[in-house]
Amino acid sequence: MPADMAVVRFLQIADLHLGAAFGWLPAEARAERRREQRQALELAVSQAIERGAHAILIPGDLFDQEGVDADSLAFALHAFKVAGCPPVFITPGNHDPFTNASVYWSPRILKARGFAWPDHVHVFTSEGWSRRPLAGLDGVHVWGRCFTPSVESAERPLATAALRETKSEAGAGLHVALFHGSREGRMPPGQKMVAPFSDAEAQAAPFAYMAAGHYHAASRLDVHDDRGGGTRLAYAGSAVALAMGEIGMHGALEVRIERDGGKPFVEIDFVQLDDRSVHEIEADVTAAAGAEEVDRRIAGALETAGVGAKDLATVRLRGRLLKGVRYAGPGADLAARLFHLRVDLRNVRPDYDLDAYRRTEPGTTEERFARAILEKLDVEKNPRERAILESALYYGLDAFRLREVVPGYEELGQ
Repeated sequence: MPADMAVVRFLQIADLHLGAAFGWLPAEARAERRREQRQALELAVSQAIERGAHAILIPGDLFDQEGVDADSLAFALHAFKVAGCPPVFITPGNHDPFTNASVYWSPRILKARGFAWPDHVHVFTSEGWSRRPLAGLDGVHVWGRCFTPSVESAERPLATAALRETKSEAGAGLHVALFHGSREGRMPPGQKMVAPFSDAEAQAAPFAYMAAGHYHAASRLDVHDDRGGGTRLAYAGSAVALAMGEIGMHGALEVRIERDGGKPFVEIDFVQLDDRSVHEIEADVTAAAGAEEVDRRIAGALETAGVGAKDLATVRLRGRLLKGVRYAGPGADLAARLFHLRVDLRNVRPDYDLDAYRRTEPGTTEERFARAILEKLDVEKNPRERAILESALYYGLDAFRLREVVPGYEELGQ
């Protein structure tokens, strides 16, 4: 295909984390989730072929950690040995950094184990930017840089100094890049800041498009300037949900770069690879008269939110349970309604009128106890210490009012 015609297509997939332990799931669900990870990679390759992608871009964390099991490594190596699979470009990320002793990147170590990446798979093994021509498309170049343990996590991959030689070489033709790094101001909860860059640096970079990895939530940076328009940089997010906080659907991106008229225009579309969606919802349990009623309210919230049988959901309970009502977690019937259900009890409290203890002068042992704990709570700022004080308060009030102390306040929080 001539370099000045039609559309160049890429399939972008990142942060698959093959070999992840999924320790937050019940034991029986972990193996199934790992199978689904592999299916997602197989589906990505088949989608790349079906959509006519000219290359697959993998900007980091294909594997979860150094020392991944041999079975996962063998699967990854063979996943691209499919008839019609386009060229594959991989940049190692902070979870699977390149080293000369890497079990999955070092040709020497792979050969010693009887493995090798297919010829059409290129792994970027330099800390600095380097480029490869895209076979079959004149003037199209793919740039990449790898993550290594020796690279400072604060190094800026799109800074002027890092791109000095790149800018002099990225002249005529179409230049795309892939790398692993952190877009400042957009870091999702729980992610680690590595290889940071700003929107301004991304806009000034000499690439028509950049495929970024590291963030497990999809996002994009759209730009219209004298070098082109559309999406300049995008995260595909994690190919499958890896944690309960990764809300929504997960998959890959189809990247289309129109090349007519000289200036490239980039469009991206989401390609779902994970059949399971992740939800986070709330349910009010105020005045619930028993655990069965709490389960019914959770079930209603799940139905209202459209949570399906394949999905994962965190339900955050709020409100005040009637005194004496205990809720330790979802019953078997409720839990079986979806793939994985987590119930957050931190904002549930028993229905004690704490303001009454503050308003009246304490005259009984119960009132003096409550006032003393409340005075400590009023000045305590540390969330962990506050949770301990609240737990002590409610256990004490149960002892005074209900004449029993039953475990139930271990998950209080802010």
